[in-house]
Amino acid sequence: MKKTISIILTAALCLSLAASAIAESPIEAIDYTTGTPWLDIDLEGNVTADTPTDLKDNFALWANKDRILSLEIPEGYLAAGNTIDVNIKSTKDMMALFHGEVPEDHDARLAYDYFYLLCDWDSRDALGVAPLKEMIDVVEEITSLDALTEYFVKTPGEDRLYCLWKESSVQDTENPGTNVLSIKNGYSLILDHTEYCEMTDYGKTQKETYEAFFRKMLEKLGYSEEDAKQKFDNCFAWETLLNTVLAGKGDNAGSDTYYTRSELLAITPNIPILETLEKADGYPAMDRYLIPAPAVLGKLNELYTEENLPLLRDYLILHSIFEKAEALDWESYVLVSDYQEMIASGMHYEVDKEEYLSSLVYDEVNSVVAWPVSKLYVDRYANPADKARLSELVEEIVNAYYGIIEDANFISDETRAGAIAKLDSMTRNVLYPDNWEAYSLEDVNFTAKEEGGNLWEAWRAIKKHEHDKAVAEVSKPFDRTIWDSLPFIGNCTYTPSVNGIYINAAFAQNPNYRPDMTDEELYAYTGTAIAHEISHAFDAFGATYDKDGNSINWWTEDDYAAFNEKNEKLAAYFNAMRPWEGQDFNGEAMIGEACADMAALKCMLRIAAEKPDFDYDKFFRAYADRYATKETLMMAMARLEDEHPMNYLHINTNLQQYDEFLNFYGITEGDNMYLAPEDRVAIW
Repeated sequence: MKKTISIILTAALCLSLAASAIAESPIEAIDYTTGTPWLDIDLEGNVTADTPTDLKDNFALWANKDRILSLEIPEGYLAAGNTIDVNIKSTKDMMALFHGEVPEDHDARLAYDYFYLLCDWDSRDALGVAPLKEMIDVVEEITSLDALTEYFVKTPGEDRLYCLWKESSVQDTENPGTNVLSIKNGYSLILDHTEYCEMTDYGKTQKETYEAFFRKMLEKLGYSEEDAKQKFDNCFAWETLLNTVLAGKGDNAGSDTYYTRSELLAITPNIPILETLEKADGYPAMDRYLIPAPAVLGKLNELYTEENLPLLRDYLILHSIFEKAEALDWESYVLVSDYQEMIASGMHYEVDKEEYLSSLVYDEVNSVVAWPVSKLYVDRYANPADKARLSELVEEIVNAYYGIIEDANFISDETRAGAIAKLDSMTRNVLYPDNWEAYSLEDVNFTAKEEGGNLWEAWRAIKKHEHDKAVAEVSKPFDRTIWDSLPFIGNCTYTPSVNGIYINAAFAQNPNYRPDMTDEELYAYTGTAIAHEISHAFDAFGATYDKDGNSINWWTEDDYAAFNEKNEKLAAYFNAMRPWEGQDFNGEAMIGEACADMAALKCMLRIAAEKPDFDYDKFFRAYADRYATKETLMMAMARLEDEHPMNYLHINTNLQQYDEFLNFYGITEGDNMYLAPEDRVAIW
């Protein structure tokens, strides 16, 4: 069942939501206290008041026992701990944004006004489905292929129902620093292309779910039951014709290929792709285009016929309904919400207006006007002094990283130069953008609720802005400094395609960060999180991207082979562990996060070594507390295949790699926390 969930979707929360979809099944009697080499202290019930502790045996348990015993899993969640606490706080902050004083800033006010238009069900119900029906009626009047072509070429995007293809501005990987227009076929209802060739029970269920939704919406739009069924059949028939190619029955169906303008016209002489993009949508004529699936566009061209006109027309109508239903009346919103949940989990979802107004509306406003919401959030909660301090911390960490790269004994000077170049070029995005111009919606204006505005017109205005922005950006140089994350999300990230880290404003709150933190606390809670994201530039995936975010190899052959050997050793290290007897981990999936964890801790220990009177006990305890967790069995089961190690492993596996920890606590050979130098697996 779909639940009232938190707004700020951190990685842990996303995992929690994934776990909520796992069906309960009978489990044989298992002793979950039999983990090796350590007890899974994260699992609810494994730690009791009587559980003995010994820092040399299980440091995570020794440091966090009292905290774990005091943790209570909040209602609606599958885990408790610092990440969830930050998430809940961020959610409350987000909700408070739209209540109280009306903001004066244009973009912040835009978010504020859009929120109240979303909540205005009287106006939305009064409009009903009429705005969408007007658009559909135009398409229904198309009776020839020439008329359909004219519709595409002459109808602006905001007035057009849908399209047979999807375009987007993306980074040109063959011409660094530039954008290219990517063109592919339109979306299909079922994501797995093979289902259209040989349908499984899963595919049949998906198809039946979609059919039930569209038949209800089409009848609501005035169609008969018979016509509604025919329209769905037509749409699905069109998707089947194309997806046989995507499923591999055509040459190069899934290969990304760059086409010149003349080459693209040569494979699509019948369909007005470029004419529509340039005349109706305003895109500039370009020398080359990225075509993710050339065979599908070729098939689309072949199928663009008078005979298939009913299929083409109904494909446009049905996909427009699914795209726009959430911006219509309450009945449409309920229908699309229910069927989205049915598609995702196979369970119906009975939403009511109270739940919408208390929770779901915040998700919607964040989704549609994300940057105006970010501006509103930053104006309300972010502190320039914190941005300055954390920016200094980022530079301190990057400087320490130069030393880590210099000391790496498994790479040559040539590869070392490439790694240093990545650090030199890495964009550091801290809390919020320094300049908001690139994210502004200054050109968007719509009428507020109190002045008689309605959601449909506001939604259209925002969609037009997004389109116009995409058109303007495609001919500009690719800008790696544009934020790829949202300040109101309580997380930190690294994006390899831009070689940039993001420390979001919502992350910088207690316990992740406080202005009065000591150095030990700052490095343990905040520093390791920042250093972790920087480290992703040099994990198994991030290392395949160069300093400018291009997927270009900057390693020598021998160095890359040595790097891969280290990753294999790291995977084997986790594969040898068990959360409980009989249950394996997936070490291969964990190498990226584990590599970043270990390198981050090493980085902070390098910085600590330069600090006189540094309190290592306080630092290591704070580091353990950062990961203190209590989670349900359902959550633990979901985490088994997750790329992030379980939190108790975050603590113990990382700490045992370094002499600073082992020596400080006198941990030696024979102690469970001890790991011999030759067995250590930190890559950097």
